[in-house]
Amino acid sequence: MRKWVPLCLAILPALAATAEANNLVSVHKNGALSPANFNTRAKAAIGDIHLATQTTEFYKIRYRSVDAKGRPAVLSGLLVLPHGGAPRGLIVFDHGTISHREAAPSRYTGAAKSSEEQAATLAFASGGYAIAMPDYPGLGDDKGIHPFPMARLSSPSSVDLIAPARAAAQQLHITVGRPLFITGYSEGGAIAMWTVRTLEQSPAMAAQLTASAPLSGPYDLSDVTPRSLLAPSANATVFAGRLYLMAYLMHTAYKNRGVKLTDYLAPAMALVVSRVFDRGLTDEVIVKRLVVTATLLRAKNSMDRLTTPRLREALRKTDPADPIMRELLENNCYDWSPRARMLLVCLQSDPLVTAENTHETLRAMRGRGVSLLTVQEHTLTSPTLTHITAIVPALLQARRFFDERGQTLSRTNPPQ
Repeated sequence: MRKWVPLCLAILPALAATAEANNLVSVHKNGALSPANFNTRAKAAIGDIHLATQTTEFYKIRYRSVDAKGRPAVLSGLLVLPHGGAPRGLIVFDHGTISHREAAPSRYTGAAKSSEEQAATLAFASGGYAIAMPDYPGLGDDKGIHPFPMARLSSPSSVDLIAPARAAAQQLHITVGRPLFITGYSEGGAIAMWTVRTLEQSPAMAAQLTASAPLSGPYDLSDVTPRSLLAPSANATVFAGRLYLMAYLMHTAYKNRGVKLTDYLAPAMALVVSRVFDRGLTDEVIVKRLVVTATLLRAKNSMDRLTTPRLREALRKTDPADPIMRELLENNCYDWSPRARMLLVCLQSDPLVTAENTHETLRAMRGRGVSLLTVQEHTLTSPTLTHITAIVPALLQARRFFDERGQTLSRTNPPQ
C-alpha cells in the first residue's frame, strides 16, 4: 500500500491543475438517491418507462464564469451523476424562473420535492446521462441581481458550466460520455436557446454539441412576451403569474439598469416591487404580496391600473429608445439559424409563456432556410396541462429526442 502513496501525491497536483484549467472551483456532495427511492418517485411522476438501476448522486459545484454585468464571478450549480457512470453524455438543463436564491438547483439534496431539479433528474438520470444545472447569476451563491428575463446575460452561466461539470465528474472518477445536449424550461428554454447559439459561434464548442431541446421559452421578448403579459385575464391565477413576471422584469431593470420604477409602475406597486424581491422571501410569498397590492389598487386582473402609459406604449410599439425595451430587443433569440439538431416543445394552451413564442421562432428559422430535419416542433395539446404541470411531459419529449440522437450518433460513430 505504501508504494502507492507517492504516486497518489504525484497525481493530485495534476488533477488540481486540470480542474483549474476547466474553471472548476469546488465540488461538494449534497446527497444521493437510491434506485428504490428513485423508482418510487419516477413511477409517481412519469410512469414506469424510465427506472434507475444505480444510485444517483447530487453535487454542488462552484465554477468561474461572469455575472450579469460581464464581470468575473464564481457561480454555483448542480451536477447529477449516476454512480456507475453516464455513457450517454452530459445534459445541461436550464431551470425556469425563480427569484429566491436558496431555491436554486445547487441547493438540491435529492430530497423528495416538487421541483424542476427532481423532474429533470427523474427524466434523464436513469437513461445514462449526467445532468448539469446552473443556478444563473444572482441566484445560488452569487449575491448579485438575477437579470430576469434577459437570457443572453444568463447564458454564460450555462456555457461555462460544461467544462467544470466534466472536470468534476473526472475528479469523482465517474465516466461521462462525449455527447452534449442542451435543454431548459420556461426562462431556461430561452437560456438554452442562447446557450446553443453561443456554442455554435465557436467551431471548437460547436463540435461538442449533439442536440438541443428548448422547452416553452420566451424567445421573443420584445413582442410576443410583452403582449401576453399585458393581456387581461379572467383567471386570477394566470393574472398572478403574469404580475409576478412583470414585477420581476421591472425589479431587474431597476436594480441592474437604474430605471425609475415610478416611470413604469403605479406608485404603490413601484414601492412594493422595489422592496419585495430583496428580502429573501420565497416566490410564493412574493406573488401573494404583489396580488394583495394589485387588489388594493383595484386591478381586476388587468395591468392597466398597475402600469403607466409609458410602459404600455413602449411595449406595444417596441420602442428601442426606451431602456427596458432596448434590452428586451437585445435579448431576443428566435430569428437565427441553428445547425445542430433541435426540438422545440411548447404547450398550446400556455397562458404565461404562450405557444406563439415557439411558433414564431419556427417561422423565423424556416424563413432563414433551416430545414425540417434540423429543427422540429412538438406541441403539447392536453387542455388539462398548465405552464407548471407541462414540465414533465416536455422533459419526456426532450428525453426521447436525445435518446434518438444518441443512438444515431452511436451508429454513425461506433466505438473503436
